[in-house]
Amino acid sequence: MATLRVIRRKITSAKKIQQITRAMYMVSAAKLRRAQAEAEAARPYAAALDDVISRVILRSERKDHPLLAPRKENNAELLLMCSDRGLCGAFNDNLMRSASLFMEENKDTFASVSLVLLGKKAIDHYKRRPVKIAKAYNNPQKEVSFEKAKTIADELMTRFLAGGTDSVYLLYPMFHSPVVQKPTIINLLPIQPKAKIQLVGPDYIYEPSQATLLDLLLPYQIRMQVFHAMLETRASELGARMSAMDLATENSKDMIQNLTLKMNRARQESITKELLDIVTGTEALKK
Repeated sequence: MATLRVIRRKITSAKKIQQITRAMYMVSAAKLRRAQAEAEAARPYAAALDDVISRVILRSERKDHPLLAPRKENNAELLLMCSDRGLCGAFNDNLMRSASLFMEENKDTFASVSLVLLGKKAIDHYKRRPVKIAKAYNNPQKEVSFEKAKTIADELMTRFLAGGTDSVYLLYPMFHSPVVQKPTIINLLPIQPKAKIQLVGPDYIYEPSQATLLDLLLPYQIRMQVFHAMLETRASELGARMSAMDLATENSKDMIQNLTLKMNRARQESITKELLDIVTGTEALKK
């Protein structure tokens, strides 16, 4: 059995870890409230924008817009969003597992799949593996900005329009709760209007023209989708970290209790051994 000194050292270490995990839980919980509110507030806007653009596309006579033109998907890109930091449970592993599964399932569909990585954890994971990385970005640590999303989206559209890729997919975690973050894959390019949409009622008079509106709205939709995914990723990361730190705090509490029992047992054994030595010595002196 371990000595009392070793057990006390382990108990001290466990208590320090418990303080750290409890503090990280509280910080993540405080940040999550704002991040969750921003992610949920962006959902109706993103859905309404998608609905409006789908209606304009279906009513428009211009079907040959470069961002709408379907191609044979020889070369595809997958934009994968992860986090820069760890200590968030299986959050990053689930996303990277979904990315690997996507590439495995579509190996017969695409001639090649390139990864566009957002997040240091994804970069560190895939740079040691035989996959093609088209671009890599660090995930913003504090605030998610539309300018960052615009930069990423514009580079994706530039490669798509230049023929460097035939399709672009987006993989990000959809935030449901601090416990549940579901990896979600959507088709980003070429833009596809909603399949289930009813064009009821008369059409509208457009000012400017439908073609001009598409030139303005289609790039904006791509930027908005990337921005919305970044908001969902930040909220999901904080929720996953909060859950992981809460579980770690409970585990450290159980560890401290078990170590305390071992310490008490070791102390009792030490006292019993000392008493036996005293009794044995006393009996020896009587003889």
